[in-house]
Amino acid sequence: MVSMVGPIVTLVISLIVMLYIGWYSFKKRQAESMEDYFLASRTVGTLVVALSLFATQYSGNSMIGYTARAYRIGFQQLVFPVFMVMIPVAYMLFIPRLYVLAHRRKYITLIDFLEDRFRSKTLCFIAGIFLFWGIYVQFIEQLQASGTLFAGLGSHIPYWSGVVILGSIIAVYVAIGGMRGAMLAQAIQGGIMFLGILFLIIYSWIHFGGLGSSVQKLLEISPSKVLPPQSSGGILNWASTMALVGLGGAMYAHSIQQLFASRNENVLKHSLARMAVLTFVTPTILVFIGVIAAANILGLSGMDTEKVIPIMLTQIMQRSTFAYWAMSIVFTAILMATLSTASGVLISLTTIIIRDFYRRFINPNVTDLKATRVARWFNFVILIVSMILVLEPKTTIWRLTEIKFEGLLQAVPAVLLGLYWSRATKPAIITGMIVGGVVAVGMSLSGNPRFLGIHGGVWGMLLNFFIAIAISLMTSSKEDEIQSFGEKFVNLFKMNQ
Repeated sequence: MVSMVGPIVTLVISLIVMLYIGWYSFKKRQAESMEDYFLASRTVGTLVVALSLFATQYSGNSMIGYTARAYRIGFQQLVFPVFMVMIPVAYMLFIPRLYVLAHRRKYITLIDFLEDRFRSKTLCFIAGIFLFWGIYVQFIEQLQASGTLFAGLGSHIPYWSGVVILGSIIAVYVAIGGMRGAMLAQAIQGGIMFLGILFLIIYSWIHFGGLGSSVQKLLEISPSKVLPPQSSGGILNWASTMALVGLGGAMYAHSIQQLFASRNENVLKHSLARMAVLTFVTPTILVFIGVIAAANILGLSGMDTEKVIPIMLTQIMQRSTFAYWAMSIVFTAILMATLSTASGVLISLTTIIIRDFYRRFINPNVTDLKATRVARWFNFVILIVSMILVLEPKTTIWRLTEIKFEGLLQAVPAVLLGLYWSRATKPAIITGMIVGGVVAVGMSLSGNPRFLGIHGGVWGMLLNFFIAIAISLMTSSKEDEIQSFGEKFVNLFKMNQ
């Protein structure tokens, strides 16, 4: 049995650093305001934004769940690097324009833009539900990933210990440090995570043999994991996955908040450029690790495949003292990946609850001081509820990933049409979101989450777009609304040209 001393030592050191960052960020706050707590007073630089975005996108669910999927389906998971690159590509559709508007009109969340654009609390409420749905499921993923990692390292370690310990640490440093603390911690976690991934691929290569030998083994025992998809349904599923993750991932409320926190447009552009490189290299390595595991660690199926990374760690740890400590760093890196995403998600969840729901619909007159204090305590409420839900996981991390993106996709038409089309109307956008959401949820609950290889959420988004455009064309926008759209969302960019 492998000793847990090394992983615990590296983890404790990292957690102490994270808690210090939370305290440091609390001391550095510029004011007890929502803009400072939720956006770090819009003062974050390029390196921190880029690394925090990287750490947010590549989380515990990536390193545990996506690698497990590569174990199950082999090289077909090479769609993973492609669809992760699609996220910064999708950002370019709307973030540059939305960022300028956010700084000019003081948006803190995406819902602030939708309210400014459509002047509809109903529309904001429905969009808020979809955004909350997406990032809450992602928070659940992180807790499940941390529990799976702990449980996979040894039969004597309970699953719940990973959920409770890591969840509690997250809630503390986010409650203290706010967005500034979360992003500084994420930047460090991103660096640790990248180092851990490099250690894992190097030692996997040394211990199990290179990728070439793994491919030869798979050709003998499971050739479907090496060959490309043969059916049209498989190819359509690839395309659907790229749309699902690219556009859905671009709707992450916490990532958009981090982009809003950028110091200026140059910081934003440089951060996205660096993110695009990291988002291709990292998932490619994770796919290779999953393929190597599929060829050398046999007999896992269903939920047990989620333990493939912990099993690899325990096997490699026994190779040498240096390998033991290198894998201890990998263990910490995976937990840092979980912490980084969960912290960003947690602060966005409290933002949506406090600013987008509580302040917008229940108590519009609440002061910033009271709102931020309530937000700090709400971190613990969200954590407790989430830990209860995830103590007995019912589905794989990959399926949770699909579910979250299917919800987030339903906000895409509202954002894109709201930014670029003056004729988009409130009734059209609301109807489209409702119908799209019903399709996505209905297909998921029916037990048939795909049709013709395309995800229910993608079908819902396409129908959402169609309905929003059709109803907008059939109904005339008021002249004052079109004029207001031009003044607020078009003329500003004409002046900047």
